[in-house]
Amino acid sequence: MANDVNPMSTVEELITESILHEESGDLHGALERATRAVEIARVDGSSNLVARALVRLSEALFLLGSKTRAASLCEEAIALAPDTPEAACAWITKAASISESQNLEAGEALFHQAVELCRRLRYNAGRARALSGLAFSVYVPRGQFDLALSSMEESARLKDRLGTPTWELPFLQAYVHGLAGDRFRARRALDELLPMVHPGSRVAGAYFYLWARLSLDEEELEKADEYLHLAFNIANTTGAPDLNIWVRLETSRYHLLKGEAPSAVNWADDAYRYARRTGFRFLAGQALLARGKATWETGDVNGAEQDLRAGIAELEKLGAAYELARGKFLLAALYHTLQRPQAEDLWLEAAGRITRGGFAFILEQERGLAFPLVEKYLHSRRREVREISDNLLSYLANIRPLPLRVSGLGYFRVWQGRKPIPDQAWSRRKAGELFRFLLLQPHRSAHRDAILDALWPDYPPSTAQDLFHQATSALRHILEPNLPVKFPSRYLRVESERVTLELPPGSAVDFEQFETLLPAAIEGKKIDELKRLLALYTGDLFPHDVYSDWSVGARERLAHLYVRGQLALAEGYLANGQVYPALECCMDVLKRDPWNEDAVLWGMKACLALNDAPRAMRLYVNLERTLQKELGITPRSDLRELVQQIRRR
Repeated sequence: MANDVNPMSTVEELITESILHEESGDLHGALERATRAVEIARVDGSSNLVARALVRLSEALFLLGSKTRAASLCEEAIALAPDTPEAACAWITKAASISESQNLEAGEALFHQAVELCRRLRYNAGRARALSGLAFSVYVPRGQFDLALSSMEESARLKDRLGTPTWELPFLQAYVHGLAGDRFRARRALDELLPMVHPGSRVAGAYFYLWARLSLDEEELEKADEYLHLAFNIANTTGAPDLNIWVRLETSRYHLLKGEAPSAVNWADDAYRYARRTGFRFLAGQALLARGKATWETGDVNGAEQDLRAGIAELEKLGAAYELARGKFLLAALYHTLQRPQAEDLWLEAAGRITRGGFAFILEQERGLAFPLVEKYLHSRRREVREISDNLLSYLANIRPLPLRVSGLGYFRVWQGRKPIPDQAWSRRKAGELFRFLLLQPHRSAHRDAILDALWPDYPPSTAQDLFHQATSALRHILEPNLPVKFPSRYLRVESERVTLELPPGSAVDFEQFETLLPAAIEGKKIDELKRLLALYTGDLFPHDVYSDWSVGARERLAHLYVRGQLALAEGYLANGQVYPALECCMDVLKRDPWNEDAVLWGMKACLALNDAPRAMRLYVNLERTLQKELGITPRSDLRELVQQIRRR
C-alpha cells in the first residue's frame, strides 16, 4: 500500500463496498472486501477502525454460516472498542450467532444487552438492528410471533425516523401471517415488500421463497415450482445458507404434496446436511422433522421415528418452542397410527405445548393427521386428555379458514384460496343448491323452514328434514373435507332454526361485486370501470338453477343491471367517438332484449355515425315489428323522430 494512501479512507471504502455487495446478493464479494478491510485496519488503523472492520467481517461470515468464527471476531471487536457503536454492532452479531447455533435464551440476553448499550449511546440505527435480530433470531424460533412482530414494528419505526425504510417488517409479517394461515394478510405484506426487492438479491430470494410457501399451502403446485426455481437460483448465486436451507425444505414439501415421498426425503436430507454444515441449529431441527414426515410417507416408520426424535432433541436444546410443539405432535400422530401405548401421553404433551404456545394453527396445517387425533381423544377415559382435546377444538374453530372466491355469473365455480373445489363435489345431496341459495339471502342466512320450502317444496316434512340434514352435512364436508362429524364448521353455522354461510375476510363473490359497484360506474360513465365490471358478467346467474323459483328474482335483477351497464358503455363509447364498440354493446343488448328501445336508439346513432343509414333503419323496423306483434304498440316518439330525420336526408 502506497504511503500517501489514507488507511482509514481505504478501510471505510472497503466496508462500504462490502455492504453494497451484500445488498446486491454477492455474499462472497462482501466477505472478500471485509477481509481486506480487516487486514489493512490491523496494520495502520485505530482500535475503533479495527473494531468496525471486524464487525463487518463478522456480519459477512454470519450470513455465510460461519457462526463460531463470527462470534469470536465480535468478542475481539468488543474488547477493542467497548461502549461504542462498534461494540453494539458486535453484540448484535454475536447474539444472532449464539441464538442460531447454541441457545435462544443465551442469544436473547445478548440482544437485550445490545439494545441497552444502543439506548445509552443514543445509537438508534443499532437499536433498530438489535430489535430486528431479536425478532428473527429469538422470538420467531421460540414461536413468540406477537413479540416478534412488535419488536420488528419498533425497529421499523426507528429506521423510518432515520430515513432508512426496511424490508424486514413486511417479510416477517408475510412469514408469520402465512404460518398462521392468514393468507390474505400475508399477500398484503408481500405486496408491501415488492418495491424493496432488488433483482438477484437475497431479499428477492426470500420474496420468492415466501410466495412458494403460500402456493404450497394452497396446493398450487405449478406456481410453487416456478417460485422455488427462482428462489433456488438466487440461493445458489448468493450462497446465503439460510435461503438455501429454506428453499430445500419447501422443495421437500413440494415433492411430498406431489406424492413423491422419496424425493421429499432427499431434499429434506440435503437441507439437514446444509444446516449442520453452516451451524443453523434451528433449521437443522426443522429439516429433521421434514425428513421424518417424508420418511413416514415412504412406509419406513422406524426411520421416521428416529428422525422425529432427533429433531425434537435438537429443538429442545435450542429452546425452539414452536417447532418443538410441532415435532411432538407429529410423533404423537405417528404413534397413534401405529397404535403404540405411548400415543395418548404424547398427545397430551403435544396438545399442552400447542395450547400454551397458542399454536393451534399447527393442527390446521396438519388437518389430515390432527382431526382424527382430536376426535379420538375427545372420548378418552382420562379427563385431562378429554379437556385439552376439547380446548383445542375450540381453538381450531377460531382459526380463520381460507377465503372463498365464488363465480356465479355464466357458470358456477368456487375456489378455496387459489384451489378450485371440484365441480362434481357440488352435486352431492343438493349441497351446491343450498350453498347458492344461501348466497342470495340477506346476510347469507336463512330460516330452516325457508330452506325447506325453497329446496324441497314437494316433499313431506319428515323427508324434507332428512334431506336438509344430508345437504348441510355434505356442504360442511365439501368446504372442509377432513372435518369430523360433530366438529363445528367455520363456513357453515347451523344453530337453532337458522343456517348461515360465513365467508372469511378476503372472500369474493362475482355477482355481489357486479351488483354493488356497477351502478356507480353507470352514473359516472367511466369507460374503463364499466368494461372491467361488465366483464364479470359472463352469463346469467346460476345456470344450474334456472328453473328454481328462489333464483329468478336475483337473476332478472342482475340481467337488467347488465343491460343498463351495456347501454351506459355504448353511450360512453359514442361520446368518445368509438363507434364500432358502441354498436357492439347495443347489438349485445338486443340479442337479450329485442324490445329495448334505448339499445335501438344508441345503435341507430352508431350506424349513422358510420354513414350506414340502411342498417339504422333495419334496427328500427325490427323493433317496430316486434312491438306491434307482441304488444300492439309503436316505438316511442324519439325513435320515430329519428326515423323521420333519416328519411328526410
